[in-house]
Amino acid sequence: MFNLPHIPTAQQLIDISFREGSKRAKEIRSTRKPRDLRLRKSEEARILTTSKIAISRLNAIVKNFPSYEQLPEFYRKLLDIRISKDKYKKSLGAVNWCSDSVKKIMSESLYNLKRTRDTSLSKKFLGRVSSLINQISKDLDYLISIKEILESFPVLEDIPTLVVAGYPNVGKSTFVKTLTGSEIKIAAYPFTTQNIMIGHKKIRHQKYQIIDNPGLLDRPMEKRNKIELQAILAIEHLADVIFFLIDPTADVESQVQLLNDIANRFDTKMIVGINKMDIVDECAVRNIEGKLGEFYVIRLSAEDYESCETAFRLILQQMV
Repeated sequence: MFNLPHIPTAQQLIDISFREGSKRAKEIRSTRKPRDLRLRKSEEARILTTSKIAISRLNAIVKNFPSYEQLPEFYRKLLDIRISKDKYKKSLGAVNWCSDSVKKIMSESLYNLKRTRDTSLSKKFLGRVSSLINQISKDLDYLISIKEILESFPVLEDIPTLVVAGYPNVGKSTFVKTLTGSEIKIAAYPFTTQNIMIGHKKIRHQKYQIIDNPGLLDRPMEKRNKIELQAILAIEHLADVIFFLIDPTADVESQVQLLNDIANRFDTKMIVGINKMDIVDECAVRNIEGKLGEFYVIRLSAEDYESCETAFRLILQQMV
């Protein structure tokens, strides 16, 4: 989704820039020109090549990282949950400053070298460049972490979208994996889905997007953690329909309370799925259905493909 460049650490950038500069200087010194001319030209080449490498790598970061203001609203808000917007902007600004500064001292050093023919100026230049790059060491490290976050963001399509919501560990990931064949890792403990995950299902010529949302707990918005806030964001911005999955073997009252909270908060059609029908008796299911009011309810077993397929087709009937 994002065409992000490799981001070196400060030391890596210094090493590669200085190494290429040294290599180019050595090539110039090996020519058959007069010694003084070779030395001066080799140090000019060292300054030019070192600068070119450093500036190119720094500019690639600034150019290819997305501008915060130009991100689509969903990605912008998702980024807000994960990072500090101001620190993101500051780090990109620091990288841009470093690039401009290297270019400036390159011009100054080349001018002074031609004017004085003092080849020791290149050593001073390298020292200044090293100092500049080290000044943005923390900014580069921060952008490396930002790159990992951006690359973990879901790739979304502008197609009908079903968001699967509910408490942690109620079978959301199992349902999406069984229905779509997506390789989503399943584990038997709460908050196993750390990020928004996406599967796809095609019915005839129409492709559908099914989002496995991080688990939610029934508590005030200000007390929700970052994983829960991602789930809220997906419901708010992505869902054409919400499929709220209930585990009948867990605390049903809390799940129903969360269901009602989401229904009251968002103006999005909601369908309820009662999972684990393969192990729950009819009396218990009817008791749960009595608590669900006017919600459209589908019974299913998330581990069974035919059950999930039937549930999805019933959902589609409610989407029209």
